[in-house]
Amino acid sequence: MPEPAEMSLSEFKLLADRAGLGMSQQELEELKPVYDLYAAYAEQLHEISFGPTEMVVEFHPDWPES
Repeated sequence: MPEPAEMSLSEFKLLADRAGLGMSQQELEELKPVYDLYAAYAEQLHEISFGPTEMVVEFHPDWPES
C-alpha cells in the first residue's frame, strides 16, 4: 500500500471500491483528506516501540460506576 501522502485520488477510489463502499466522486474527494489525516496518525502509532511490554485492554460493563 502506498504511503498516505503518496496515495492519489484514483488509488483511494480503488481502495474504496475494493471495500465495497460504492462512493461517488464527490464523496471520495471529501473523504480523502480525512483518510490522509488518520493514516498519518496510524503511521505514528506504528512507529512506537513498546519493547517487551505486555499490553492489556479491559472492559468494565458497569463503567463509569466502577
